[in-house]
Amino acid sequence: MIKKISLIVFIISIQFNFSQEIDFGKVSKEELLEESYVQDQSANAVVLYRHQNTYLLSTNVNTELLTEIHERVKIYNKEGFDYATHEIDLFKSGSARETVTKIKAFTYNIENGKIVETALDKDQIFKNEVRYNYDQTKFTMPNVKEGSVIEYKYTIRSPFYFDIDEVRLQYDVPIKKMEVEIRTPEGYRFNKTSKGYLSFYPKVETKRDNRIGMNVVSTKYFLNNVPALKDESYVDNIDNYRAGVLFELVSVELPGYYKSYSRSWGDVAQYIGNTDDYKNKLDKTNSFKDELEELLSGKTDQIEKMGLIFKYVKDNIKWNGIDGKGFYYGIKKALKEKKGNTGDINLTLIAMLRDAGIKANPVVISTKDNIIPFFPTVDRLNYVIAYAEIDDKKYFMDATDEFSDINLLPVKDYNWKGIYIDNDNLVWKQIEIQTPEAAISQYSITASLNEEGEVNGHLMSRHTNHSAYKFREAYKKADEENFIINLEEKYDNIEISNYEVKNTETYDGYVSESFDYYQETGADIIDDKIYIHPMSFLRIKENPFKLEERKFPIDFGYPFSQKAVVTIEIPNNYQLESQPEPVVMKIPDDLGLFKFIPKVVGNKILLMVDFEISNAQIYPDHYLFLKEFFNQMIIKENEQIVLKKV
Repeated sequence: MIKKISLIVFIISIQFNFSQEIDFGKVSKEELLEESYVQDQSANAVVLYRHQNTYLLSTNVNTELLTEIHERVKIYNKEGFDYATHEIDLFKSGSARETVTKIKAFTYNIENGKIVETALDKDQIFKNEVRYNYDQTKFTMPNVKEGSVIEYKYTIRSPFYFDIDEVRLQYDVPIKKMEVEIRTPEGYRFNKTSKGYLSFYPKVETKRDNRIGMNVVSTKYFLNNVPALKDESYVDNIDNYRAGVLFELVSVELPGYYKSYSRSWGDVAQYIGNTDDYKNKLDKTNSFKDELEELLSGKTDQIEKMGLIFKYVKDNIKWNGIDGKGFYYGIKKALKEKKGNTGDINLTLIAMLRDAGIKANPVVISTKDNIIPFFPTVDRLNYVIAYAEIDDKKYFMDATDEFSDINLLPVKDYNWKGIYIDNDNLVWKQIEIQTPEAAISQYSITASLNEEGEVNGHLMSRHTNHSAYKFREAYKKADEENFIINLEEKYDNIEISNYEVKNTETYDGYVSESFDYYQETGADIIDDKIYIHPMSFLRIKENPFKLEERKFPIDFGYPFSQKAVVTIEIPNNYQLESQPEPVVMKIPDDLGLFKFIPKVVGNKILLMVDFEISNAQIYPDHYLFLKEFFNQMIIKENEQIVLKKV
């Protein structure tokens, strides 16, 4: 099973260097005294050197894939201290697992003109399970200061000797020098897929490797001055766009022997469907037979049954924070313990739906934090959700999240596509995950303005779909007092009273909010004129899109619509002098809409605003349109109505 991802390459020049390896422990005073990175003054840290050597080691007992890592990092300032922590993810499947050995690490500092080294102790190395199929070894370097150099090396031993992990050639900080060699046995054909937006070209040669007694194909990458991968606003997962290489075993071609390992997504679906969890354990219903019979007593409508079962699973099995496409505890133990991983929860949901006579099957996915798998792979799929069909309508469910709903999945689930597994009907295929409905937020403000520029008002809001989901999450994370304090700061330091929310404790339906507010400086008074923003504190003040160009898709997570109706009563002895012109703007291909309609009628300012993004994802070819759309929207929302005294 191959653990890799891929994406398209965009060309940028990188210098190549074919120099010798740098010795471990030979840190220079020049490295320690360096105060910044010449090619990127904003860098808080830089990788001075990274060396990776990946090769097979065969003995009479077993064959392993070894990856030796040597890395040296310069820390420039306190903001760079995060890079003093290193994490090593180790894959596991059943009883087979990767291990890390020979960890050796030092921190180097200049003290009284001399280089002083501090070693990493063994008790400073921690191990824990981070995901269903991954353990993690983690350490933080000791005695790190501004100007420190840290250095470590270790070896990863893997029993998955033809599963070569992605070779990462770009970090979040610059890399001065990188050398990578991957050796694969001759006759074992690998597809090498480049990803990211840098260009790099390997040196490939065939040579003898006495450790395994055969010829190997050596693929080497030498890179100098690799720029940092800069994160941008609204990126699904920055690792999707990180420069790297993916090795996929396609076939083994030896004298008198040939075997193909290439597979389709249908092959992947069938493979997962034939595992014990999906083939046998999924349909064991004795664990919940009585409870389900009581729950559905007298119910005949399948939609109602589905809703009751979905709620039952959410209420009775809490997510333990571990992903997985298979069982962690199993149906019986998960229901007894009232907790489980993703597989326990959503496979139990599928089993119950089936027992109730509803056509239900698993859909296996890769979540946004797990990167997009662009070629067929089992290991890069980390999650399972439930899929049901009733009267030819499709329903997607994820019962792991407190505020998810039927056809309202956590945003992390809307990543690429899914792998549909229907063992009963021998259907194994790739399917689209249903696009979520637009999240709608509606705001209504009724306010009055006095001659001193003070505003007293009342706000009501209503949120549906993912807007309600997001509101519920935020409201639950903070107690109401802190939630209101944060809201006051967000809304230009207004003073909120009589705050009230409804329907935040459940996952279905809309959320409503209302409060009274006082704004001491709701308008500017200059001479005998009042200047007021009709959009008030709801206006957007800053464009999240500042870059001149965009390489990555813009991912809003879901389509949305934000509507506002504002009514502000003005003092009787004032009248309109000027107001913003109404405007209607669109992003090409109907990707977005903005309407801004202000007017003054009698002693009232009236404003209607509609802001919509109709696609969850907008691709880079529309970035400049999107950026200018936001620019013009911000300009318009920050225009003022001018009132003069009469």
